[in-house]
Amino acid sequence: MRKVTRIPLAAVVAAALFGGLIYLLAWSSIFTVSSIAVTGSPTPESKSAITKISAVAMGQKLARVEPQAIEKRLLHLKWIESAQVSRNWLDGEVEIVVKPRTPTAIFNGSTIDASGTIFTLPGFTTADLPRVSANTPALGLAAIRVFQGLPRDFQRSVVSLTARNSSNFALFFDVDGRNVQILWGANEETALKIEVIGALLALEENKKVRRIDVSAPHAPIVK
Repeated sequence: MRKVTRIPLAAVVAAALFGGLIYLLAWSSIFTVSSIAVTGSPTPESKSAITKISAVAMGQKLARVEPQAIEKRLLHLKWIESAQVSRNWLDGEVEIVVKPRTPTAIFNGSTIDASGTIFTLPGFTTADLPRVSANTPALGLAAIRVFQGLPRDFQRSVVSLTARNSSNFALFFDVDGRNVQILWGANEETALKIEVIGALLALEENKKVRRIDVSAPHAPIVK
C-alpha cells in the first residue's frame, strides 16, 4: 500500500494566505492608486511632463507602481536634479518629489545651471536671466560669475555677455536704449571698471559712444 504524504496544515494555511495576499496586491481593487501628488515642479508645464513620464494612472494597481523605475525615467529629464517616488498602501497615494535645476543664465540659446548642465525647463520664462555666449559650458559659467559679481543696479542694464577665453569677457550694456559694448577683459578690478564706465558715460562727448574698453581700467578706450 502506498503511503500518503500529508501536507502540514500550517503549510496549507501559509500558502492560502500568500495566495490571498498576491491577489489583494495584484488583482484586487482594494490597493489601487487613489491620488497622485507631484511636489517640486516649478511650472504647470513641468508638472504635466512629470505626470506623463511617470505613467502612473488613477485606479492602477499599487503593486504595479515601481518607484525606482519611475525615478530613473524622471532623471532622463535634464532639468530634474533628483527624484523620489513613494507609494502609500493605506490611502493609495503615489507621491513624486523632484528637485529641479535652478537656471542661472541663457547659454547659447538654452538654459544652464551652476553645475554647467544645459537643459530646457518647460514653461520657464527666461526674461530675467543674463544671456551668455561662449564656446564651452565652462567658459559660460565663467561669464556667469562675471555677471554675478556686478552690483544689482549694474546688472539690470546688462543685455548679454560673451566669453572668448577665461580672461577675455565682453558685456553688452543698455544705455538709454542704445546697445553699448563693454570690453571687460579679465574678471578682476570690478569696482574700478564700473566706476570708470560710469564716469565715461557721464561725459557729454560720450553720449553716442558704442564701445568702451576697460580691460585695462587705468587706460580705458572709448569708440
